[in-house]
Amino acid sequence: MKNAILISVALFVSVFAVHAVPLFAEVSGKTVKVENEICPVNEGHVAKKGKLTYEYNGKKYELCCEYCLAKFKADPEKYSSRIKEFTLEAYQFGYDPGTITVKKGDIVILKATSRDTAHGVQIKAYGINETVEKGQIKRIEFIADKEGEFDIKCSVFCGIGHAGMKGKLIVEGK
Repeated sequence: MKNAILISVALFVSVFAVHAVPLFAEVSGKTVKVENEICPVNEGHVAKKGKLTYEYNGKKYELCCEYCLAKFKADPEKYSSRIKEFTLEAYQFGYDPGTITVKKGDIVILKATSRDTAHGVQIKAYGINETVEKGQIKRIEFIADKEGEFDIKCSVFCGIGHAGMKGKLIVEGK
């Protein structure tokens, strides 16, 4: 009985660890960011080792395993259409676009940039709080699993209008 419990715990930890590794891939000895960090089929993080790549409509998609690769190949539009990508530019004292609208269940990729100085991109309901420096692109990826309207706030003091610097994330029902 003790061995069965230990094996179960080890199995759980090994499965969890595969999806909890940093979201980077090694290519030609260099570490580079992967195209998508969340597998569009199983919604888990794409692992560093064992990931698979599939190209569809000129974009590369990262998948976590052979099963997900087969499912994606069978209906690529079903899975690729869930990925919604936006460039979010922060500036004193707003965001462009000011409102981002997605559907519940979408995988959201924000490529956050700053036009002028350091800014924050904070969406409390999703546990997001990233700092973006001028000239930097910060990739923020999450599953829109909560319906509603959520403020995008600047979490880095950026001047006298900082307190009023807001954007909006709208997550609509399916």
